[in-house]
Amino acid sequence: MENKYDLIVYGSLNMDYVGYVDKLPEPGETVASSSFNIGPGGKAANQVITAAKLKAKTAMVGRVGDDHIGEVMKNELALAGVDDDNVLISSGIQTGIAMVSVDQAGHNSIVTYKGANAVITEEDVTQSLEKLKRSEGAVLQLEMDKQVGEHIIQTASNLGKKIILNLAPIVEIDAEILKLVDLLVVNEPESSFLAGMDVNSVDSAKKALEIISNIGIDNIVITLGGEGAVFKTGEVVKHYSAPKVNVVDTTGAGDCFVGAVSFLWIRSGDLDIAVKHAVNIAALSVMKQGAITSLPSLEEYKESIHSNELDWNELNFMG
Repeated sequence: MENKYDLIVYGSLNMDYVGYVDKLPEPGETVASSSFNIGPGGKAANQVITAAKLKAKTAMVGRVGDDHIGEVMKNELALAGVDDDNVLISSGIQTGIAMVSVDQAGHNSIVTYKGANAVITEEDVTQSLEKLKRSEGAVLQLEMDKQVGEHIIQTASNLGKKIILNLAPIVEIDAEILKLVDLLVVNEPESSFLAGMDVNSVDSAKKALEIISNIGIDNIVITLGGEGAVFKTGEVVKHYSAPKVNVVDTTGAGDCFVGAVSFLWIRSGDLDIAVKHAVNIAALSVMKQGAITSLPSLEEYKESIHSNELDWNELNFMG
């Protein structure tokens, strides 16, 4: 039987409350916001909707509260074409939220409240097992109970599924579980934690790749914001620069990259192709405000590929 889904994504859904400021506040400092908006987000929701907007067949497993925000979040998934049957409603618990400040350079600082994301259970994973069986790969982050995250990895591994882990936020998970991951995607602070060194440049990221690969993971990507991303697959280590764009808001850009690279890698089987295009897709997202509201469609990416003279034939599987 042909698999129904390219990706099943486990994890968080949040409503983002975003204030745009001249500069991010120092401890104890109050700054005025020049503009403010409220919009849907959450790492997992951003990632699965990115993939869906690129025409991936997707499903999501997570939890929202029995509040208006939860209704809005489920509606966003449905509008994007994501199967949200396993996004469950928890009574008496608030849907997760994120409080975001964004400065004039597009840099952000974020405080999250897990809310219903904190009560995702191993039983939720079991309930979604049929979807996992019919998926090519599983994507997760760790805005959930650590044991549930480890259970997802173990369960997907037992079924022979490709496992993509975005180690965000930084959580120290069992080393034997980490070895089961097929593709690890981390940013500079997360890779610094894993490698035990300061990652702040392309060169230091390449060194960190070598150290992290000793865990036993064959495919690793370190994202570097405006510097693009470096990756290691087998013996190959490579860097792709991000295109120069007008940065408005970086909120959700890392999630956009994860969603794109996961889908492209699952479909093409080629991490080089996946990273090259995911860097460009994520760059489009920083040109708009918000998280989910900034995620580019396949049509928008096709237009950018034409202008950037990238090879569309590499991605003919996307339609």
